[in-house]
Amino acid sequence: MNKTLSFPLITVITLLALVSVSLYPALASAAESSLVGKVVALDSGHGESESSFGTSGVCVTDTATTVVKEVEVNNAVRQVLADMITQAGGEAFLVPQLESRNARVDSAETANSNVLISVHHNGSTNTSADYTQFFVTQKNDKELANAIYSFMLSAVGGTGKGIKSDGYGMTVYGSLPGVLTESYFITNTDRACEFVAYLEDPTNTSSIVHKEAQALFAGLESYFATQTSGGSGGGRGRNR
Repeated sequence: MNKTLSFPLITVITLLALVSVSLYPALASAAESSLVGKVVALDSGHGESESSFGTSGVCVTDTATTVVKEVEVNNAVRQVLADMITQAGGEAFLVPQLESRNARVDSAETANSNVLISVHHNGSTNTSADYTQFFVTQKNDKELANAIYSFMLSAVGGTGKGIKSDGYGMTVYGSLPGVLTESYFITNTDRACEFVAYLEDPTNTSSIVHKEAQALFAGLESYFATQTSGGSGGGRGRNR
């Protein structure tokens, strides 16, 4: 008989703590990475209360039915990415889950962040729906999003719906180049089950969480390498 499981946030956080930075020996050394000395603000979309955890998906197997909350997936990807950034010689600023998006951006700017990534996952009543889409507001946002987008499509597979400019989410506020990522639909049954598989073995670097975090990391390295070699923008400063 199937039983329903729901992983509380404290369980997810405990599992994440077990994943050592040593899992990423293939990452570039600090001396080689364009992330050295950079501060990357990482926002985990939504909050921890039952009314603000975002969308949710369901994984059904022969033995269990598991509810997967979007905020759990957001938190997991953010933590794995933060470990990668730190090992590469950068600094990951974990944006506190404050009540307003404006306040979250303010905290990232106060931390002298160079860029901001707001990690989200999409949802639909159609459990087979699944595609990748990023959201930006201004010119410097799109430069960052462009650097990451192709890596994400390659990492998670599926359909790409591109980078949309519509003044959505945290990219509306403040002065940081930023991007809101919707890498896939957590309401997609297969995606929900991929996340459950990650929870069962968070050390598996082939998991969907690690693939997404690696794509974000690769995009960040590409972005900062471009800035270092003379590209426009480069971090702090008003979008325009």
